[in-house]
Amino acid sequence: MSTRPGRPLVVAGALLLAIVGATVFAERVLGAPRREVELLAAFLSASGILSLVVGALAIRWAGRRIPSLHVRLTLAYGIGLVVALVNVVTTSVLMFLSAHDLALLSLLLVFAAVISVAFAYAVAGALTADLGALSHAAGRLAAGDLAARVGTRGSDEAGRLAVAFDDMADQLQQAFSRERALEAGRRELVSAVSHDLRTPLSTTRAMVEALADGVVSEPAEVQRYLGLILRDIEHLSRLIDDLFELSQIESGALRLRCLVVDVGQLISETLAAYQAPAAEQGVQLEEKLAPGMDVTRIEADPDRIQRVLRNLLDNALRHTPAGGTIEVSADRDTARVELRVSDSGAGVPDEELERIFDRFYRGERSRRRDEGGGHGAGSTGAGLGLAVARGLIQAHHGRIWAEPSPLGGVSIRIALPVV
Repeated sequence: MSTRPGRPLVVAGALLLAIVGATVFAERVLGAPRREVELLAAFLSASGILSLVVGALAIRWAGRRIPSLHVRLTLAYGIGLVVALVNVVTTSVLMFLSAHDLALLSLLLVFAAVISVAFAYAVAGALTADLGALSHAAGRLAAGDLAARVGTRGSDEAGRLAVAFDDMADQLQQAFSRERALEAGRRELVSAVSHDLRTPLSTTRAMVEALADGVVSEPAEVQRYLGLILRDIEHLSRLIDDLFELSQIESGALRLRCLVVDVGQLISETLAAYQAPAAEQGVQLEEKLAPGMDVTRIEADPDRIQRVLRNLLDNALRHTPAGGTIEVSADRDTARVELRVSDSGAGVPDEELERIFDRFYRGERSRRRDEGGGHGAGSTGAGLGLAVARGLIQAHHGRIWAEPSPLGGVSIRIALPVV
């Protein structure tokens, strides 16, 4: 518990100042003789010290035995008032007032004391009402009611305390909401990743057992099985890479190795690796670079930007039907480069375009993989592809968004600052 060692010094200083002020006023203004001024100073000193000691003891006693702050505040005010009355009455007696004058003075002082105590009780009640509201809200918050608030109650100390409490409650509610969202995300992560790991592992195990048991022995079938196994391993590798990348992004541990990158060359190299898979699926892969892109440079981590393009192309290939088209284009202005990956897939409803960047998001038509519906951008495996892409682009101080594609599907657009 904190202490305030300076308070006794403040009280002593106030007493000394009051005594000096009273004696100076009596001598300079009232013209009292020096002997009377000295007696007045001695009387005020003795009375003040005695009053402070008695008042401090009474307040300490009340603090230990009276649980109500309302009553204690009223009592403290009353003690101060009694001290003032005693000093006035004592001084009046010493001044040899008549019995009639003393009785009248006493009556007026008693009347003033009653009014003052009533006023003190009302003021203390207003203060303790604010503290009671704060205590009630704190109790509700401790019981789990995160919507508990005090409400603004003025600009004094109690009001500022209420505002600080409400701010704290807001932050607690937001933190709890984030924690619940993270917990829901973790559960969804376990579910989605478990599914994405179980399926290729099961098929790979079955094919490996078939090869090991000699069930498949024809060279052509063996090669086909090996190709399927390799495809599943590549899928698992991409999933693990996505998980690792997303973990780095969300934890703030992502470190970019930025270089000056030739945008046109980066796009061409990435598309070259996808020409064969696109041809196998009967999908036409087109590259459209605006004039001047061959000399356009950005400062970026080439591996991470290529990772983004690969994620977008994987998504588009997975859900673009045979005979469809995937178009990768690039354009620029004076300040930025814009990349677009558009497809002729099933598309995504307009109200869900922003949500496709959320982790694990799958549109209604893409929740069941065996139906083959939905757009790849929103339903790649565990739903991590676009979440990773967004994190990497934002780490490059760029922007990524989705909109309907002129080809009929979805167009993912990326804006990055030029060098």
